[in-house]
Amino acid sequence: MSAEPTVLTARDGAVVTVTLNRPERRNGLAGDMLERLFETLSELARDATATVVVLRGAGEHFCVGADIKAYPDGVKGKTDFAHVARLYHISTLLHEMPQVTIAAIDGSCAGAGLGWAAACDFRFASDRVVFATAFLKVGVAGDMGTAWSLVQAVGPARARELMFFPEKFGAEDARGYGLVTRIFAPAALHAETARLAQELAGRSRLALAAMKANFLSVERVQGLRDYIDIEGARHTHIVQSDETTASFRAFADGAGKTA
Repeated sequence: MSAEPTVLTARDGAVVTVTLNRPERRNGLAGDMLERLFETLSELARDATATVVVLRGAGEHFCVGADIKAYPDGVKGKTDFAHVARLYHISTLLHEMPQVTIAAIDGSCAGAGLGWAAACDFRFASDRVVFATAFLKVGVAGDMGTAWSLVQAVGPARARELMFFPEKFGAEDARGYGLVTRIFAPAALHAETARLAQELAGRSRLALAAMKANFLSVERVQGLRDYIDIEGARHTHIVQSDETTASFRAFADGAGKTA
C-alpha cells in the first residue's frame, strides 16, 4: 500500500482546498511535501476555473514548519539547496496567484507554516491557535518570505519583535497585531472558512482577480499617482466586460441588495 500523499486537494465549485497532510507530525515539513505543494499551487495558479484557494492542515494543526525530528543532525549535506530554492516561492505563489488565497489556521502555526499563512490574502484562525516564528530557536534566520510577509501584515516593528523574540502568541494577540482578521471556535473554523470562500467565489471572477492585482500593485508602485494610473486602467477594462454588465444588471434587479 502506498503512503498517504503529503498534500491533498479537494474542489467545491470554484473553491479549491489544499491540505497539508502529515497530521501525525502536526503537518511538519518532510519528505516530498514542499515539492508537492509547489506543484499543486503552480497548477492552480494556471487554473481559470478556480477562484479561491484555501490552505489548511489535516487534523488539529496547520503546520509547525520543518519537522525537526526528521532532521536531528540538521540538513547540511542532505539537501540540494539549488533545487529547493525554487520551492521557497510557495509563498510567492500564495501571494501573487490570481486566485484569492485563505489560510485556515488551527492548532500550531510556526516557521515555514507561518510564512505561508502570512503570504495569503486572508488568515482565519481558531481560538486555540498558537503562532510562533520559531526560526531563531533552531539557529536560522527564516525562509518562505516570512519577514517580508510579516512586515506587510503587521508592520516592520512588530515583525521584528516576532522574528527576533520568537515567543508563542495566540489568536487574540494575532488579531490585535493584524495578522488574522477572523477567529472561530475550532469546530467551526473550516465550515466558516468554506462559507466565506464560497461567498467570494460567488463574486465576479474577473473583478476578484483585478482587485487582488490592485493590492499587489500597491506594494510595487511608489505613490498614489502611479497606483491610480494602474488601477484606472484595470477598472476601465473590467467595466467594459460582459461579466461586469451582468453584475450591474443583477444588482439593479435586486440580487445585489445584500452586498
